[in-house]
Amino acid sequence: MPQEMSAETLKSTLTQRHRLEVEPERKINRTYYDSFDWRLLHAGGALEAETVPEGIRINWQDLERGTRLGSALLKDPPRFPTDFPAGDLRERLMAILEMRALLPMAGVESRVQTLRLLDEEEKTVLRVRLETNNCLSSEGGIKGPLTGRIRLLSVKGYAEPYASVHRLLKYELGLAPASEDLMVEAARSLGLKPGDYSSKLNFSFHPLMRSDSVAKQIQLHLLDTLEANIDGTKQDLDSEFLHDLRVATRRSRSALGQIKGVFSEADVERFKEKLGWIGGITGPTRDMDVYLLAFDEYRDSLPESVRSDLDPLREYLLAHHRSEQTKLAAQLDSPRFQTIVREWRLFLEAPVPLQSEASNAWRPVGELANERIYKIYKRVLREGLAIGPGTPAEAYHELRKNCKKLRYLMEYFESLYPKRQIRRLIKALKVLLDNLGDFQDLQVQADKLRQFGREMLEEGTAPADTLLAMGMLVDGLFRRQQKAGEAFAQRFADFAEPEIRQASKKLFAEPRKEVL
Repeated sequence: MPQEMSAETLKSTLTQRHRLEVEPERKINRTYYDSFDWRLLHAGGALEAETVPEGIRINWQDLERGTRLGSALLKDPPRFPTDFPAGDLRERLMAILEMRALLPMAGVESRVQTLRLLDEEEKTVLRVRLETNNCLSSEGGIKGPLTGRIRLLSVKGYAEPYASVHRLLKYELGLAPASEDLMVEAARSLGLKPGDYSSKLNFSFHPLMRSDSVAKQIQLHLLDTLEANIDGTKQDLDSEFLHDLRVATRRSRSALGQIKGVFSEADVERFKEKLGWIGGITGPTRDMDVYLLAFDEYRDSLPESVRSDLDPLREYLLAHHRSEQTKLAAQLDSPRFQTIVREWRLFLEAPVPLQSEASNAWRPVGELANERIYKIYKRVLREGLAIGPGTPAEAYHELRKNCKKLRYLMEYFESLYPKRQIRRLIKALKVLLDNLGDFQDLQVQADKLRQFGREMLEEGTAPADTLLAMGMLVDGLFRRQQKAGEAFAQRFADFAEPEIRQASKKLFAEPRKEVL
Protein backbone atom coordinates (compact mmCIF):
# COMPACT_ATOMS: atom_id res chain seq x y z
CA MET A 1 0.00 0.00 0.00
CA PRO A 2 1.68 3.26 -1.09
CA GLN A 3 2.47 5.73 1.69
CA GLU A 4 0.21 8.36 0.12
CA MET A 5 -2.79 6.01 0.26
CA SER A 6 -4.62 5.91 3.59
CA ALA A 7 -6.78 3.12 4.89
CA GLU A 8 -9.72 5.53 4.88
CA THR A 9 -9.28 6.20 1.16
CA LEU A 10 -9.36 2.50 0.38
CA LYS A 11 -12.38 1.95 2.62
CA SER A 12 -14.22 4.77 0.88
CA THR A 13 -13.44 3.35 -2.55
CA LEU A 14 -14.64 -0.13 -1.60
CA THR A 15 -17.79 1.24 0.08
CA GLN A 16 -18.88 2.80 -3.20
CA ARG A 17 -19.06 -0.66 -4.80
CA HIS A 18 -19.57 -3.18 -2.03
CA ARG A 19 -21.33 -3.58 1.25
CA LEU A 20 -18.72 -3.51 4.00
CA GLU A 21 -18.49 -4.39 7.63
CA VAL A 22 -15.42 -2.98 9.36
CA GLU A 23 -13.92 -4.98 12.21
CA PRO A 24 -12.14 -3.19 15.08
CA GLU A 25 -8.45 -2.54 14.57
CA ARG A 26 -6.15 -4.93 16.40
CA LYS A 27 -2.41 -5.04 17.03
CA ILE A 28 -0.32 -8.08 16.11
CA ASN A 29 3.33 -8.63 17.03
CA ARG A 30 5.08 -11.20 14.85
CA THR A 31 8.54 -12.73 15.03
CA TYR A 32 10.08 -14.36 11.99
CA TYR A 33 12.44 -17.30 12.43
CA ASP A 34 15.02 -18.93 10.20
CA SER A 35 18.38 -20.65 10.53
CA PHE A 36 21.62 -18.68 10.39
CA ASP A 37 22.13 -19.83 6.79
CA TRP A 38 18.51 -19.03 5.82
CA ARG A 39 17.49 -22.58 5.01
CA LEU A 40 13.75 -21.87 5.22
CA LEU A 41 14.05 -18.82 2.97
CA HIS A 42 16.04 -20.83 0.41
CA ALA A 43 13.31 -23.45 0.57
CA GLY A 44 10.76 -20.75 -0.30
CA GLY A 45 9.20 -20.36 3.14
CA ALA A 46 8.98 -18.13 6.20
CA LEU A 47 8.24 -19.19 9.77
CA GLU A 48 6.07 -16.65 11.58
CA ALA A 49 5.35 -16.66 15.32
CA GLU A 50 2.49 -14.74 16.94
CA THR A 51 1.66 -14.62 20.63
CA VAL A 52 -1.95 -15.67 21.26
CA PRO A 53 -3.82 -16.31 24.54
CA GLU A 54 -3.16 -20.05 24.26
CA GLY A 55 0.60 -19.68 23.69
CA ILE A 56 2.62 -19.06 20.53
CA ARG A 57 1.01 -19.71 17.17
CA ILE A 58 3.58 -20.71 14.51
CA ASN A 59 2.67 -20.44 10.84
CA TRP A 60 4.89 -21.66 8.04
CA GLN A 61 4.15 -19.62 4.92
CA ASP A 62 4.90 -20.34 1.27
CA LEU A 63 6.44 -17.07 0.10
CA GLU A 64 5.71 -17.59 -3.59
CA ARG A 65 2.06 -18.55 -3.29
CA GLY A 66 1.27 -16.72 -0.06
CA THR A 67 -0.36 -19.85 1.32
CA ARG A 68 0.06 -21.54 4.70
CA LEU A 69 2.13 -24.73 4.64
CA GLY A 70 1.52 -25.66 8.25
CA SER A 71 0.67 -24.39 11.70
CA ALA A 72 1.39 -25.34 15.31
CA LEU A 73 0.70 -24.06 18.80
CA LEU A 74 3.66 -24.01 21.19
CA LYS A 75 4.08 -22.98 24.82
CA ASP A 76 7.53 -21.44 24.30
CA PRO A 77 9.41 -19.90 21.35
CA PRO A 78 10.88 -22.67 19.17
CA ARG A 79 14.60 -23.35 19.01
CA PHE A 80 14.82 -26.59 17.05
CA PRO A 81 12.32 -28.47 14.85
CA THR A 82 12.09 -31.07 17.62
CA ASP A 83 10.25 -28.44 19.72
CA PHE A 84 7.24 -28.84 17.42
CA PRO A 85 4.53 -31.43 18.05
CA ALA A 86 4.98 -34.72 16.20
CA GLY A 87 3.45 -34.52 12.76
CA ASP A 88 3.91 -33.42 9.18
CA LEU A 89 5.06 -29.86 9.99
CA ARG A 90 7.77 -31.10 12.33
CA GLU A 91 9.02 -33.70 9.85
CA ARG A 92 9.16 -31.22 6.98
CA LEU A 93 11.00 -28.64 9.06
CA MET A 94 13.48 -31.25 10.27
CA ALA A 95 14.20 -32.29 6.67
CA ILE A 96 15.14 -28.67 5.81
CA LEU A 97 16.81 -27.48 9.01
CA GLU A 98 18.47 -30.74 10.15
CA MET A 99 20.67 -29.77 13.15
CA ARG A 100 20.33 -26.00 12.67
CA ALA A 101 18.65 -23.85 15.31
CA LEU A 102 15.80 -21.47 14.61
CA LEU A 103 16.88 -17.89 15.29
CA PRO A 104 14.64 -14.80 15.55
CA MET A 105 15.55 -12.84 12.42
CA ALA A 106 13.08 -9.96 12.56
CA GLY A 107 10.12 -8.64 14.51
CA VAL A 108 7.13 -6.74 13.11
CA GLU A 109 4.35 -4.83 14.84
CA SER A 110 1.24 -4.63 12.67
CA ARG A 111 -1.96 -2.68 13.16
CA VAL A 112 -4.54 -4.68 11.28
CA GLN A 113 -8.06 -3.78 10.22
CA THR A 114 -10.21 -6.31 8.40
CA LEU A 115 -12.96 -5.26 6.00
CA ARG A 116 -15.59 -7.93 5.35
CA LEU A 117 -17.41 -7.71 2.03
CA LEU A 118 -21.03 -8.89 2.35
CA ASP A 119 -23.56 -10.13 -0.15
CA GLU A 120 -27.31 -9.46 -0.12
CA GLU A 121 -27.77 -12.15 2.53
CA GLU A 122 -25.17 -10.54 4.83
CA LYS A 123 -22.76 -13.42 4.21
CA THR A 124 -19.04 -12.68 4.14
CA VAL A 125 -17.72 -13.24 0.60
CA LEU A 126 -14.24 -11.71 0.95
CA ARG A 127 -11.96 -10.34 3.64
CA VAL A 128 -9.69 -7.39 2.85
CA ARG A 129 -6.98 -6.99 5.48
CA LEU A 130 -5.23 -3.63 5.78
CA GLU A 131 -1.89 -3.68 7.57
CA THR A 132 0.21 -0.78 8.86
CA ASN A 133 3.61 -2.25 9.74
CA ASN A 134 6.60 -1.23 11.82
CA CYS A 135 9.88 -3.05 12.28
CA LEU A 136 10.80 -3.93 15.86
CA SER A 137 14.30 -3.65 17.28
CA SER A 138 15.89 -6.59 19.07
CA GLU A 139 14.80 -4.93 22.35
CA GLY A 140 11.18 -4.85 21.17
CA GLY A 141 10.87 -1.13 20.47
CA ILE A 142 9.73 0.47 17.21
CA LYS A 143 12.69 0.79 14.87
CA GLY A 144 10.98 2.23 11.82
CA PRO A 145 8.05 1.94 9.40
CA LEU A 146 7.66 -0.78 6.80
CA THR A 147 5.41 -0.69 3.77
CA GLY A 148 1.69 -1.10 4.37
CA ARG A 149 0.08 -4.22 2.97
CA ILE A 150 -3.33 -5.13 1.59
CA ARG A 151 -4.15 -8.81 1.79
CA LEU A 152 -7.12 -10.39 0.04
CA LEU A 153 -8.40 -13.43 1.91
CA SER A 154 -10.76 -15.35 -0.32
CA VAL A 155 -13.79 -17.27 0.90
CA LYS A 156 -14.42 -20.69 -0.57
CA GLY A 157 -17.20 -20.61 -3.15
CA TYR A 158 -16.96 -16.86 -3.79
CA ALA A 159 -14.41 -16.36 -6.56
CA GLU A 160 -16.04 -13.33 -8.20
CA PRO A 161 -15.74 -10.88 -5.23
CA TYR A 162 -12.05 -11.74 -4.97
CA ALA A 163 -11.54 -11.15 -8.72
CA SER A 164 -13.53 -7.91 -8.62
CA VAL A 165 -11.51 -6.36 -5.78
CA HIS A 166 -8.27 -7.63 -7.28
CA ARG A 167 -9.11 -5.81 -10.56
CA LEU A 168 -10.00 -2.66 -8.63
CA LEU A 169 -6.68 -2.63 -6.76
CA LYS A 170 -4.57 -3.50 -9.78
CA TYR A 171 -6.13 -1.56 -12.65
CA GLU A 172 -8.06 1.33 -11.10
CA LEU A 173 -5.87 2.13 -8.11
CA GLY A 174 -2.64 1.07 -9.84
CA LEU A 175 -1.36 -1.13 -7.01
CA ALA A 176 1.15 -3.87 -7.60
CA PRO A 177 1.99 -7.07 -5.71
CA ALA A 178 4.53 -6.53 -2.95
CA SER A 179 8.05 -6.94 -4.35
CA GLU A 180 9.24 -8.88 -1.30
CA ASP A 181 7.78 -10.60 1.70
CA LEU A 182 7.29 -8.66 4.92
CA MET A 183 9.85 -10.87 6.67
CA VAL A 184 12.51 -10.04 4.08
CA GLU A 185 11.73 -6.32 4.22
CA ALA A 186 11.91 -6.32 8.03
CA ALA A 187 15.20 -8.21 8.05
CA ARG A 188 16.71 -5.74 5.59
CA SER A 189 15.60 -2.81 7.74
CA LEU A 190 17.58 -4.37 10.59
CA GLY A 191 20.73 -4.43 8.46
CA LEU A 192 20.53 -8.12 7.58
CA LYS A 193 20.92 -9.50 4.08
CA PRO A 194 18.47 -12.38 3.82
CA GLY A 195 20.05 -15.37 2.15
CA ASP A 196 23.55 -13.89 2.20
CA TYR A 197 25.41 -16.47 4.28
CA SER A 198 26.66 -19.68 2.80
CA SER A 199 29.74 -21.71 3.64
CA LYS A 200 29.86 -22.96 0.04
CA LEU A 201 32.59 -21.76 -2.30
CA ASN A 202 31.58 -19.67 -5.29
CA PHE A 203 34.58 -18.07 -7.00
CA SER A 204 35.00 -16.65 -10.49
CA PHE A 205 38.61 -16.57 -11.67
CA HIS A 206 40.25 -16.05 -15.06
CA PRO A 207 43.10 -18.47 -15.90
CA LEU A 208 45.54 -15.58 -16.49
CA MET A 209 45.07 -13.96 -13.09
CA ARG A 210 48.09 -13.82 -10.76
CA SER A 211 48.22 -16.87 -8.53
CA ASP A 212 49.05 -14.94 -5.35
CA SER A 213 46.08 -12.62 -5.91
CA VAL A 214 43.74 -15.58 -6.42
CA ALA A 215 45.11 -17.31 -3.33
CA LYS A 216 44.36 -14.23 -1.23
CA GLN A 217 40.80 -14.05 -2.55
CA ILE A 218 40.23 -17.69 -1.61
CA GLN A 219 41.69 -17.18 1.85
CA LEU A 220 39.67 -14.00 2.45
CA HIS A 221 36.45 -15.83 1.67
CA LEU A 222 37.39 -18.58 4.12
CA LEU A 223 38.31 -16.01 6.78
CA ASP A 224 34.96 -14.28 6.28
CA THR A 225 33.26 -17.62 6.91
CA LEU A 226 35.37 -18.25 10.00
CA GLU A 227 34.56 -14.83 11.47
CA ALA A 228 30.85 -15.10 10.63
CA ASN A 229 30.63 -18.17 12.85
CA ILE A 230 32.54 -16.95 15.90
CA ASP A 231 29.61 -15.48 17.85
CA GLY A 232 27.33 -18.45 17.18
CA THR A 233 30.10 -20.80 18.28
CA LYS A 234 30.70 -18.88 21.51
CA GLN A 235 26.99 -18.86 22.29
CA ASP A 236 26.61 -22.52 21.26
CA LEU A 237 23.49 -21.68 19.25
CA ASP A 238 23.82 -24.90 17.26
CA SER A 239 26.57 -27.31 16.27
CA GLU A 240 26.89 -26.02 12.69
CA PHE A 241 28.54 -22.76 13.78
CA LEU A 242 31.53 -24.63 15.14
CA HIS A 243 31.46 -27.06 12.21
CA ASP A 244 31.63 -24.25 9.63
CA LEU A 245 34.31 -22.44 11.63
CA ARG A 246 36.44 -25.60 11.72
CA VAL A 247 35.93 -26.39 8.03
CA ALA A 248 36.96 -22.86 7.06
CA THR A 249 40.06 -23.18 9.24
CA ARG A 250 40.94 -26.59 7.80
CA ARG A 251 40.45 -25.37 4.23
CA SER A 252 42.67 -22.36 4.93
CA ARG A 253 45.50 -24.55 6.22
CA SER A 254 45.11 -26.87 3.25
CA ALA A 255 45.20 -23.96 0.79
CA LEU A 256 48.38 -22.64 2.40
CA GLY A 257 49.99 -26.02 1.88
CA GLN A 258 48.59 -26.89 -1.53
CA ILE A 259 48.57 -23.59 -3.46
CA LYS A 260 52.32 -23.61 -3.30
CA GLY A 261 54.87 -20.91 -3.94
CA VAL A 262 52.51 -17.91 -3.83
CA PHE A 263 53.54 -16.60 -0.40
CA SER A 264 56.90 -16.63 1.36
CA GLU A 265 57.74 -19.82 3.22
CA ALA A 266 58.00 -17.85 6.45
CA ASP A 267 54.44 -16.52 6.07
CA VAL A 268 53.10 -19.95 5.12
CA GLU A 269 54.62 -21.65 8.15
CA ARG A 270 53.66 -18.81 10.49
CA PHE A 271 50.00 -18.87 9.56
CA LYS A 272 49.76 -22.66 9.28
CA GLU A 273 50.90 -22.84 12.89
CA LYS A 274 48.37 -20.20 13.99
CA LEU A 275 45.50 -21.83 12.11
CA GLY A 276 46.58 -25.19 13.53
CA TRP A 277 46.15 -23.76 17.02
CA ILE A 278 42.58 -22.74 16.16
CA GLY A 279 41.93 -26.26 14.91
CA GLY A 280 43.30 -27.65 18.16
CA ILE A 281 41.19 -25.55 20.54
CA THR A 282 37.98 -26.30 18.64
CA GLY A 283 38.50 -30.07 18.41
CA PRO A 284 37.30 -31.27 21.86
CA THR A 285 33.97 -29.44 21.66
CA ARG A 286 33.38 -30.68 18.13
CA ASP A 287 34.04 -34.23 19.31
CA MET A 288 31.24 -33.91 21.85
CA ASP A 289 28.95 -32.38 19.18
CA VAL A 290 29.56 -35.32 16.85
CA TYR A 291 28.65 -37.95 19.46
CA LEU A 292 25.62 -36.03 20.71
CA LEU A 293 24.35 -35.67 17.13
CA ALA A 294 24.87 -39.40 16.58
CA PHE A 295 23.38 -40.44 19.91
CA ASP A 296 19.85 -41.18 18.66
CA GLU A 297 21.29 -43.29 15.86
CA TYR A 298 23.47 -45.16 18.37
CA ARG A 299 20.51 -45.81 20.65
CA ASP A 300 18.20 -46.91 17.83
CA SER A 301 20.82 -49.39 16.58
CA LEU A 302 20.49 -51.38 19.81
CA PRO A 303 17.71 -53.78 20.79
CA GLU A 304 14.83 -51.85 22.34
CA SER A 305 15.27 -53.61 25.67
CA VAL A 306 18.74 -52.09 26.26
CA ARG A 307 18.35 -48.63 24.71
CA SER A 308 17.74 -46.90 28.04
CA ASP A 309 21.06 -48.29 29.28
CA LEU A 310 22.77 -45.65 27.13
CA ASP A 311 21.25 -42.76 29.12
CA PRO A 312 24.37 -42.39 31.35
CA LEU A 313 26.48 -42.03 28.18
CA ARG A 314 24.28 -39.15 27.07
CA GLU A 315 24.65 -37.48 30.47
CA TYR A 316 28.43 -37.93 30.25
CA LEU A 317 28.52 -36.37 26.77
CA LEU A 318 26.35 -33.42 27.84
CA ALA A 319 28.47 -32.73 30.93
CA HIS A 320 31.73 -32.85 29.00
CA HIS A 321 30.25 -30.77 26.19
CA ARG A 322 29.36 -28.04 28.70
CA SER A 323 32.88 -28.15 30.11
CA GLU A 324 34.61 -28.05 26.73
CA GLN A 325 32.24 -25.36 25.43
CA THR A 326 33.13 -23.11 28.37
CA LYS A 327 36.83 -23.54 27.61
CA LEU A 328 36.30 -22.91 23.90
CA ALA A 329 34.30 -19.72 24.46
CA ALA A 330 37.12 -18.42 26.67
CA GLN A 331 39.72 -19.25 24.01
CA LEU A 332 37.69 -17.49 21.30
CA ASP A 333 37.61 -14.40 23.53
CA SER A 334 41.32 -14.62 24.25
CA PRO A 335 43.87 -12.06 23.01
CA ARG A 336 45.73 -14.88 21.23
CA PHE A 337 42.76 -15.84 19.07
CA GLN A 338 41.84 -12.24 18.31
CA THR A 339 45.44 -11.42 17.38
CA ILE A 340 45.62 -14.39 15.00
CA VAL A 341 42.44 -13.38 13.20
CA ARG A 342 43.50 -9.74 13.02
CA GLU A 343 47.02 -10.50 11.71
CA TRP A 344 45.68 -13.00 9.17
CA ARG A 345 43.20 -10.45 7.80
CA LEU A 346 45.85 -7.71 7.62
CA PHE A 347 48.10 -10.06 5.65
CA LEU A 348 45.35 -11.10 3.25
CA GLU A 349 44.02 -7.59 2.66
CA ALA A 350 47.47 -6.15 1.94
CA PRO A 351 48.01 -5.62 -1.83
CA VAL A 352 50.06 -8.29 -3.56
CA PRO A 353 53.64 -7.02 -4.01
CA LEU A 354 54.81 -5.68 -7.36
CA GLN A 355 57.90 -7.86 -6.97
CA SER A 356 57.71 -11.22 -5.22
CA GLU A 357 60.37 -13.80 -4.48
CA ALA A 358 57.73 -16.52 -4.20
CA SER A 359 58.24 -18.82 -7.18
CA ASN A 360 54.58 -19.05 -8.27
CA ALA A 361 53.27 -15.64 -7.22
CA TRP A 362 53.24 -14.20 -10.74
CA ARG A 363 52.31 -17.40 -12.56
CA PRO A 364 48.90 -17.52 -14.25
CA VAL A 365 46.57 -19.32 -11.88
CA GLY A 366 45.33 -21.61 -14.67
CA GLU A 367 48.82 -23.10 -14.98
CA LEU A 368 49.32 -23.50 -11.25
CA ALA A 369 45.86 -25.01 -10.74
CA ASN A 370 46.45 -27.60 -13.48
CA GLU A 371 49.84 -28.48 -12.03
CA ARG A 372 48.73 -28.85 -8.43
CA ILE A 373 45.46 -30.66 -9.15
CA TYR A 374 47.03 -33.17 -11.52
CA LYS A 375 49.88 -33.88 -9.13
CA ILE A 376 47.52 -34.67 -6.25
CA TYR A 377 45.22 -36.59 -8.60
CA LYS A 378 48.04 -38.91 -9.64
CA ARG A 379 49.02 -39.35 -6.00
CA VAL A 380 45.46 -40.38 -5.14
CA LEU A 381 45.44 -42.93 -7.98
CA ARG A 382 48.79 -44.35 -6.89
CA GLU A 383 47.78 -44.68 -3.25
CA GLY A 384 44.35 -46.11 -4.05
CA LEU A 385 45.71 -48.74 -6.39
CA ALA A 386 48.14 -49.86 -3.67
CA ILE A 387 45.32 -50.69 -1.24
CA GLY A 388 44.22 -54.29 -1.11
CA PRO A 389 43.23 -57.03 1.34
CA GLY A 390 45.20 -56.67 4.55
CA THR A 391 46.27 -53.07 3.91
CA PRO A 392 46.65 -51.22 7.24
CA ALA A 393 43.99 -48.64 8.18
CA GLU A 394 46.67 -45.93 8.06
CA ALA A 395 46.79 -46.25 4.26
CA TYR A 396 43.07 -45.51 4.01
CA HIS A 397 43.58 -42.51 6.27
CA GLU A 398 46.42 -41.15 4.13
CA LEU A 399 44.38 -41.65 0.97
CA ARG A 400 41.46 -39.80 2.53
CA LYS A 401 43.68 -36.83 3.42
CA ASN A 402 44.93 -36.58 -0.15
CA CYS A 403 41.41 -36.96 -1.54
CA LYS A 404 40.39 -34.00 0.63
CA LYS A 405 43.29 -31.95 -0.69
CA LEU A 406 42.23 -32.83 -4.24
CA ARG A 407 38.60 -31.94 -3.56
CA TYR A 408 39.54 -28.60 -2.02
CA LEU A 409 41.77 -27.69 -4.98
CA MET A 410 39.10 -28.61 -7.53
CA GLU A 411 36.49 -26.59 -5.62
CA TYR A 412 38.77 -23.56 -5.24
CA PHE A 413 39.50 -23.50 -8.97
CA GLU A 414 36.20 -24.83 -10.28
CA SER A 415 35.49 -21.66 -12.24
CA LEU A 416 38.61 -22.22 -14.39
CA TYR A 417 37.11 -25.32 -16.01
CA PRO A 418 33.99 -26.26 -17.99
CA LYS A 419 31.28 -26.54 -15.35
CA ARG A 420 29.79 -29.86 -16.41
CA GLN A 421 33.14 -31.63 -16.64
CA ILE A 422 34.68 -30.39 -13.40
CA ARG A 423 31.51 -31.04 -11.41
CA ARG A 424 31.39 -34.60 -12.72
CA LEU A 425 34.90 -35.18 -11.37
CA ILE A 426 34.10 -33.54 -8.04
CA LYS A 427 30.99 -35.71 -7.70
CA ALA A 428 32.99 -38.89 -8.39
CA LEU A 429 35.56 -37.83 -5.81
CA LYS A 430 32.87 -37.13 -3.21
CA VAL A 431 31.50 -40.67 -3.58
CA LEU A 432 34.97 -42.06 -2.87
CA LEU A 433 35.44 -39.64 0.03
CA ASP A 434 32.13 -40.72 1.58
CA ASN A 435 33.36 -44.31 1.62
CA LEU A 436 36.76 -43.39 3.06
CA GLY A 437 35.08 -41.12 5.58
CA ASP A 438 32.81 -43.93 6.74
CA PHE A 439 35.79 -46.28 7.07
CA GLN A 440 37.85 -43.87 9.16
CA ASP A 441 35.04 -42.25 11.15
CA LEU A 442 33.63 -45.60 12.25
CA GLN A 443 37.09 -46.60 13.50
CA VAL A 444 37.48 -43.29 15.34
CA GLN A 445 34.00 -43.53 16.85
CA ALA A 446 34.61 -47.05 18.10
CA ASP A 447 37.94 -46.08 19.66
CA LYS A 448 36.44 -42.95 21.18
CA LEU A 449 33.51 -44.83 22.72
CA ARG A 450 35.96 -47.22 24.34
CA GLN A 451 37.84 -44.19 25.71
CA PHE A 452 34.58 -42.70 27.01
CA GLY A 453 33.85 -45.98 28.76
CA ARG A 454 37.19 -45.91 30.55
CA GLU A 455 36.69 -42.30 31.60
CA MET A 456 33.17 -43.02 32.85
CA LEU A 457 34.58 -45.85 34.95
CA GLU A 458 37.14 -43.50 36.47
CA GLU A 459 34.42 -40.92 37.18
CA GLY A 460 32.12 -43.55 38.65
CA THR A 461 29.32 -42.79 36.15
CA ALA A 462 29.31 -46.06 34.22
CA PRO A 463 26.84 -48.75 35.39
CA ALA A 464 27.69 -52.23 34.17
CA ASP A 465 24.66 -52.28 31.86
CA THR A 466 25.83 -49.04 30.22
CA LEU A 467 29.28 -50.47 29.56
CA LEU A 468 27.70 -53.58 28.06
CA ALA A 469 25.46 -51.45 25.81
CA MET A 470 28.48 -49.38 24.74
CA GLY A 471 30.32 -52.60 23.95
CA MET A 472 27.45 -53.60 21.67
CA LEU A 473 27.74 -50.21 19.98
CA VAL A 474 31.47 -50.63 19.44
CA ASP A 475 30.94 -54.09 17.97
CA GLY A 476 28.32 -52.69 15.57
CA LEU A 477 30.62 -49.87 14.51
CA PHE A 478 33.45 -52.28 13.71
CA ARG A 479 31.09 -54.43 11.62
CA ARG A 480 29.99 -51.36 9.68
CA GLN A 481 33.62 -50.37 9.18
CA GLN A 482 34.35 -53.81 7.77
CA LYS A 483 31.53 -53.37 5.26
CA ALA A 484 32.90 -49.93 4.27
CA GLY A 485 36.30 -51.53 3.70
CA GLU A 486 34.73 -54.23 1.55
CA ALA A 487 32.95 -51.58 -0.52
CA PHE A 488 36.14 -49.56 -1.05
CA ALA A 489 37.42 -51.60 -3.99
CA GLN A 490 34.30 -50.90 -6.06
CA ARG A 491 34.15 -47.23 -5.03
CA PHE A 492 37.78 -46.70 -6.02
CA ALA A 493 37.33 -48.63 -9.27
CA ASP A 494 34.46 -46.31 -10.18
CA PHE A 495 36.62 -43.27 -9.43
CA ALA A 496 39.62 -44.63 -11.34
CA GLU A 497 37.74 -45.86 -14.41
CA PRO A 498 39.42 -45.05 -17.76
CA GLU A 499 36.79 -42.51 -18.80
CA ILE A 500 37.31 -40.42 -15.67
CA ARG A 501 41.10 -40.75 -15.95
CA GLN A 502 40.95 -39.50 -19.53
CA ALA A 503 38.68 -36.60 -18.58
CA SER A 504 41.05 -35.63 -15.75
CA LYS A 505 44.07 -35.76 -18.01
CA LYS A 506 42.32 -33.62 -20.61
CA LEU A 507 41.28 -31.00 -18.04
CA PHE A 508 44.48 -30.77 -16.00
CA ALA A 509 47.40 -32.16 -17.99
CA GLU A 510 46.85 -31.10 -21.59
CA PRO A 511 47.76 -27.48 -22.42
CA ARG A 512 44.93 -25.08 -23.23
CA LYS A 513 45.09 -21.72 -24.95
CA GLU A 514 43.81 -18.91 -22.77
CA VAL A 515 42.91 -15.46 -24.01
CA LEU A 516 42.08 -12.29 -22.15
